Amino acid sequence: MKQSRDQYYFETMARCAEFGRRAAAYLQESLDGFDTATLGARMEAMHAIEHDADMLKHDMMERLGREFMTPIELEDLVALSQELDNVVDCIDDVMQRIYIHNVTAMRDDVPELAALLVRCAQALCGAVGELVNFRKSETIRPAIVDVNSLESEADGLYLKAMRRLYTTETDPITVISWTHLYDGLENCFDACEHASDVIESVIMKNS
Repeated sequence: MKQSRDQYYFETMARCAEFGRRAAAYLQESLDGFDTATLGARMEAMHAIEHDADMLKHDMMERLGREFMTPIELEDLVALSQELDNVVDCIDDVMQRIYIHNVTAMRDDVPELAALLVRCAQALCGAVGELVNFRKSETIRPAIVDVNSLESEADGLYLKAMRRLYTTETDPITVISWTHLYDGLENCFDACEHASDVIESVIMKNS
């Protein structure tokens, strides 16, 4: 029974992380083939991913409320589930910002950021997937390092993108809109890093 219960939590965490990867991939697809005619539909599709992720998290939280024992500390399970959910929320927020600001064309540096986000979300999936075997896993720490490295790389791209925006764009509305959008993308990377930080904390506390 204990093994079945533990397996549920680790598998559910992996599914939560997978929602983040799916959201990142869908964002990349939407931005690479950006079309204002389909933006509304794509925003709804992204929000459906976010909704499903929320439902999965709520189901797990409800079950946690009835548990006396958990495979890792209760507060760590709660923290990780919240951070993984935040990854999806942040990606969903980017799509909403694009819609709200009535963006009609992508800037040249956006595809690179979107592709990097997919890699970051994939690395996070790798780390979460190994959580079940974190004491013996040879790949969980490298996956955490990858998330942190990709977040740092995104910081550099964000800095260059913002500098380019403020030195080349003269329309104030465009500057404001894209500042919000770049900030939204940066939030996605930060959310991935925060989730990986929780995993690293679990490893350290249980080593």
